[in-house]
Amino acid sequence: MNRFVAPVLVAVLLAAPAQTVRAQDAPLRGSLGGAAPQGTVFAQDDLGGDGTEDDTGGADDPGARAPALDTDAGEVAEPLAEAGRIRAVQPFSERLRAVSRRGATGGGGSLINDVYDGDTQRDAPRGIRVGSFLLYPELFTGLGWTDNRSGDTSGTSGLLYRIAPTLRAQSDWSRHSLGVNFRGSFTAYPDSTVEADPSATLDALLRLDVSDRTEVDVSARYGLSLEDSGSAEATGGGRDIHELGGGLALRRSVGLIGAELRGQVDSTVYSGGNSTAANRERDNALFSATLRLDSNTGAGLQPFVEGSLFTRRYFERCTDLTLCADRDSKGYALRAGIAFDAGGKITGDIGAGWRSETLDDTRLARLEGLTVDGSLIWSPTRLTTVTATLATNLAPSTISGTPGSLLYSGDLRLAHGFSDAVSGEIGIGLSRRDYAGIRLIEDEASATAALTWALTSNVAVQGRYTFRRFSSTTPGAGYSENAIEGGLRFRH
Repeated sequence: MNRFVAPVLVAVLLAAPAQTVRAQDAPLRGSLGGAAPQGTVFAQDDLGGDGTEDDTGGADDPGARAPALDTDAGEVAEPLAEAGRIRAVQPFSERLRAVSRRGATGGGGSLINDVYDGDTQRDAPRGIRVGSFLLYPELFTGLGWTDNRSGDTSGTSGLLYRIAPTLRAQSDWSRHSLGVNFRGSFTAYPDSTVEADPSATLDALLRLDVSDRTEVDVSARYGLSLEDSGSAEATGGGRDIHELGGGLALRRSVGLIGAELRGQVDSTVYSGGNSTAANRERDNALFSATLRLDSNTGAGLQPFVEGSLFTRRYFERCTDLTLCADRDSKGYALRAGIAFDAGGKITGDIGAGWRSETLDDTRLARLEGLTVDGSLIWSPTRLTTVTATLATNLAPSTISGTPGSLLYSGDLRLAHGFSDAVSGEIGIGLSRRDYAGIRLIEDEASATAALTWALTSNVAVQGRYTFRRFSSTTPGAGYSENAIEGGLRFRH
């Protein structure tokens, strides 16, 4: 049933209420786009002292109508390469918003609004007002070709088509804010027995301003992706991976210190494939509590430290240790780093630490290792933006003899605006998954290049090329894929 989520939501997206009206042009707190952002170089440089358009900035200026960079939509930055998962490339503008949210709790690492968001401005989303919310619908439909439809060593070439709806919603409240972001993708292969590839994310973030110094965040997330059939985890055929999460965070600024106390629940559920029993054995939930302290001095460099305690529980318990392993676990994580902001053109954070997870079954080794995480937003020119991320994840496993794996990933993406109607993007990503206790390593390399040409204020032509290379120490598991697609993007 979940493979039909995207087509159903396409129909919902197209059935927008007839009585809604176009969002007004006045800038809104935390808006996702439409009006020129307040206090940005784009908005101010193109306006005269009386608020009219200056002679130096006209309609042909790509930055003249740049959408505001929203930070309340709830998105998370997705790596371009992540061994074991297959999903559509995250849009550059969404990734930029997600990376911007990684600012320091105490006020360091300011969230910049004056960088190019990688999108064409001729068809900049204006939004639809529904009550106290602004809705930003978008739909991409395209055709393409790939030389590896099944994404494995035996894949064949052929045609594909993709339907990708997006719906963003942002509140227009005087004090608090609520942002919701849905992005779906449904890729099918005509004249082939290869099953369709579904992908979806749904994020929500409710921000409550309790006082000038205190803030409460309530977040929720759902993700759907396809498991790589070449991965060692994907026994019994490809599976859909469902990720459900929720969190509650309390942030408070106390003098020169900013503090955040966060509780989080993250659940992973598997479906599809050839073995229902194997799916149940892998379903689990992670419960964590984190305390983070940030410097709140207003300096360009803001140090931070954080510590976490967590426990993992599997939905199906092991009752006979002679037939299975008890993979429930407890653990901790420590991290320290620096958030930086060099004058609003370079901002980000970098941190390193240690994470350890001890399984209840003493026959399995402890899952632990060095963690490195970071993010970067760099605006070298007014119409060029570079983003980079580093991430470390510890993932459990039901493979015999190992408690799980360490997954290191990193990527670099660059977007440039050639005019108000043409924008381009390139990116590369690498990841390595190393299983503890056994000799099993999986690597993935990805690259992408895209070009967008806005034909009208609502329609744009998009083309994208993607390359993916998966390799493993398991003999015969590696493969590569080249894919190209082109289509139309509709948005309001």
